Amino acid sequence: MDSIVLRVPELKRLVAALVRDKIDYVQVSLVDGDTVGGDTPPPSASFVRMRAGAEYELIDYDELEAVPATEAAFNLL
Repeated sequence: MDSIVLRVPELKRLVAALVRDKIDYVQVSLVDGDTVGGDTPPPSASFVRMRAGAEYELIDYDELEAVPATEAAFNLL
């Protein structure tokens, strides 16, 4: 998976939290929807904050779920 589509209002909420918390850097990881116990969650983007000059400290923020292809009103091809 190279990319996913996210909802802008959800992304804005997360960025506002990063700004409010005075975060210097964020690590973004794309997470495939792996099947666990018969359920397959949608792909998502995971966000981990990092502070410059601080001890090694990684704090997870909420993951943002991808917009399902069936919901998107556009063609990504």
